[in-house]
Amino acid sequence: MTQPREWAECLSYSPNHQYLAVGAHDDSTYVYKIDDTGAYTMHYAITSRHSSAITGIDWTMDSRHIRAIDQSYAKLFFNIETKEQEGDGGTTLVDPALWATSTCKLGWEVAGVFPAGYDGTDINSVDATQDRKYICSGDDFGSMTVYRFPVLKNTQPGRRMTGHSEHVPRVRFYNSDDMDNYIISSGGMDRTYIQWKEVPLKDDMEDK
Repeated sequence: MTQPREWAECLSYSPNHQYLAVGAHDDSTYVYKIDDTGAYTMHYAITSRHSSAITGIDWTMDSRHIRAIDQSYAKLFFNIETKEQEGDGGTTLVDPALWATSTCKLGWEVAGVFPAGYDGTDINSVDATQDRKYICSGDDFGSMTVYRFPVLKNTQPGRRMTGHSEHVPRVRFYNSDDMDNYIISSGGMDRTYIQWKEVPLKDDMEDK
């Protein structure tokens, strides 16, 4: 099997730019190797570990491991070099500093993004800044919320902002050396992208 049989919800390049991981709704993850000419070839197809659609993938900083979550609330870890599942990844690969991104909505560091009364499907996406200072989430109610990282409890305060008329399936931080932090959120049926810019709040400016 060299390509997904159903649509792919998430794609993630490795930090060394040598691999592309694709999470699909056929319950499988596909890792492609990228050669010096830019050609993609199948490297590792993970087809029998998850029981439902893949919704999030992260790479470690050294491009050796990935973690993937699915719609049945499983989070699994895989070694890309050995092409084996890391059964103890839930205890040996938990340090946020190991990971290049933080887009999986399951884990101790993001447990608080689910407010009281929300179920696992109400939060669609999360993402953290590269310095792990902030994390944002997109929900089913047209909102995007920003928290300080990590979010350990659902009582932790956050800044909730609305702008979409439908669910928010993806939120991503955009970081650049010559720009402040931005967040890009994508709407569902409203087919809208919103760019959010970090600005000081009035009370923050008065404290300085």
